[in-house]
Amino acid sequence: MLSLTAHIAAYRHGAAWLDELRGYVAGTMELVRERLAEGLPGVVWEPPQAGYLAWIDLRPLGIEETRLQEELVTAEKVAIMPGGTYGTPGFVRLNVGCPRKKAERGVEALVRTAGRLRRS
Repeated sequence: MLSLTAHIAAYRHGAAWLDELRGYVAGTMELVRERLAEGLPGVVWEPPQAGYLAWIDLRPLGIEETRLQEELVTAEKVAIMPGGTYGTPGFVRLNVGCPRKKAERGVEALVRTAGRLRRS
């Protein structure tokens, strides 16, 4: 019953909140795009038209995805799943449906780690 009441309230009164949320997620996606372009020039990525998952193709960097995941978890304390888990080897899935500071920390860790692994 509670979920039905919540759904009705969301449909009737949630448009302004949803518009604000969409803008927030779009701003975070733009931050990710800018940081990837700056820190990993071999990676070409554009924000998706919808959603809060950034699927980033790291294949041009030639990094082994399980090593990337291990380094991110152990050195950076950032949990990220390799694309092979979802059937897209060479990609990483970055969730930006979170506070912007958290997404920023994640993309910074990704850029640092991928840059380090690319050189080794």
